[in-house]
Amino acid sequence: MAFIVVYDANAMYGNTLRDLLIRIGRAGLVQAKWTQGILDEALGSLARNRPDITQEKLARLREHARGPPAPRPASALTDDL
Repeated sequence: MAFIVVYDANAMYGNTLRDLLIRIGRAGLVQAKWTQGILDEALGSLARNRPDITQEKLARLREHARGPPAPRPASALTDDL
């Protein structure tokens, strides 16, 4: 059984690391988890710090992150996952 890993907004901020972590989760090497709030924080920081990234690109990033594994509400992140 794969380890459960919660991806923080800092991990979801950088393009290369975010892509790698999402791919690792999709490959089933870990059970990747993040909340909508974590995703909002990461993409909000990108929008503020990188005005060259269009809203369309940020929307595509959000959709990419919404693919398997799906973001889970914070209330679902318990010790018994």
